[in-house]
Amino acid sequence: MFNELFNEITEEQQQLVAGGKSISDYINTNYYQDLTAFNFAIGSGPHGSYVTQEFASLEIDTSAYKDFYLDSDDPYMAY
Repeated sequence: MFNELFNEITEEQQQLVAGGKSISDYINTNYYQDLTAFNFAIGSGPHGSYVTQEFASLEIDTSAYKDFYLDSDDPYMAY
């Protein structure tokens, strides 16, 4: 008879009777890029001498996260 009772109610109702809902959701993403470029040219000729130099640096550091909790029993997710 106990099994028949729980077969006749929805899953959500079973969770409520069994102790409630517990949903935990955590998503994290990170991106890091470090680029350095160095370029130079040097020369001499009948029309004179030259030196050119270029330096470029690019650093990208970004991250994002999302969290979602609903009656979470997880102690690591409690903020």
